[in-house]
Amino acid sequence: MKITRYELLRIPPSWVWIRIHTDEGISGLGEPFLEDHADVVSAEVTRLMPLLIGEDPRRTGWLWDKMYNSGCGYRGGPIKLSAISGIDMALWDIKGKALGAPVYELLGGLCRDKVKVYRSCAGEAPYTVEPGQPYRAVGMPPVLGGPGETADARPLPERYADAARTLVREWGFRCLKVHVSFAETVALGTSVALAADCFAAVRDAVGYDVDVAIDVHNPHPNYALQLARALEPYRPLFLEEPVPPERVDLLRRIAGGTTVPVAAGERWMGKWAFREALDAGAAVLQPDIAHAGGFTELAKIAAMAESHFAVVAPHCPLSPLSFAACVQFAAAAPNFLVQEHNEVNDSRADGRTLIGRGFFREPFALDQGGCVAVPRLPGLGVELDDAGMAAIAQLPWREQRG
Repeated sequence: MKITRYELLRIPPSWVWIRIHTDEGISGLGEPFLEDHADVVSAEVTRLMPLLIGEDPRRTGWLWDKMYNSGCGYRGGPIKLSAISGIDMALWDIKGKALGAPVYELLGGLCRDKVKVYRSCAGEAPYTVEPGQPYRAVGMPPVLGGPGETADARPLPERYADAARTLVREWGFRCLKVHVSFAETVALGTSVALAADCFAAVRDAVGYDVDVAIDVHNPHPNYALQLARALEPYRPLFLEEPVPPERVDLLRRIAGGTTVPVAAGERWMGKWAFREALDAGAAVLQPDIAHAGGFTELAKIAAMAESHFAVVAPHCPLSPLSFAACVQFAAAAPNFLVQEHNEVNDSRADGRTLIGRGFFREPFALDQGGCVAVPRLPGLGVELDDAGMAAIAQLPWREQRG
């Protein structure tokens, strides 16, 4: 089997997919995309793919190294790794289809046949949008202590609690992640107290049978450490991104100062930063399959985490295609914790919560345990909804994510 050609596909609202073709009629899909940098990643794909034309797509590890080591010694970085990630995803899709097996079989086989999924929770009512439409038209979560107005004048903790109740009681999620962002100009104590109150309100609303994590979006470490200590009585599943992504070493300061598990990794490319984070005490690694290196690299990151008694909770804010890839990875990773998904891909139909409607013939459906079933089809395990994709293709595409 040989790679013959490829296509780059712009998928509304803002995704970029690659389809790689072979001389045996088998093709594979991947997502080479970086938020707000679609064109430069596509250009890198265009540079890399001639290195693969004529090669056997099943040699995934060798091809990964060939791409990574190309370019006059310039290795790594978000552009190159995002391009490699999408290509790698498509190569594993081809390999699985060629062997008649789901990707999880190639990664070691099932560790679980259902994958637990979490939903973001902020100070707004849960919403859905039609397939291919952006979520930004709905509004973004409030910035604690920052400017901005909302039509809902209720206290912020009350709004968080109402959103959490809806997501658990009506939508069926059994794991939530509270999102808070800090304004740079507010008093430290005031904003930390408000964030803690919002988390406490969510915990009170859903109880302790539902896992609740929190994402603080890379604040100054002083914010993160004070908040972590304030949240300890409420037992968060993890505290995500407590320090700027450039300073992996600062995780040691947070992890050593609290009992809350520290999570990080959504903006790290390749295995190397994750090794440093594990040494610094990170308990939950969050590699993004579309950025950190695809299946080939995520398998290595998960193995490193396992040797440190850490778990993986892959980042996934992109299209349903990346989510499908994450489900395959999660099914085979012994130390998997929980899977993120992009709320723009949510749908509600007949009392069910669906992920990927309009994109896939059989969208993922949340069960009573807040999990999705692992599909058993070869490769990434999904088939495109031709009619749905044709309708999505008529919508405008934009470079800004989501």
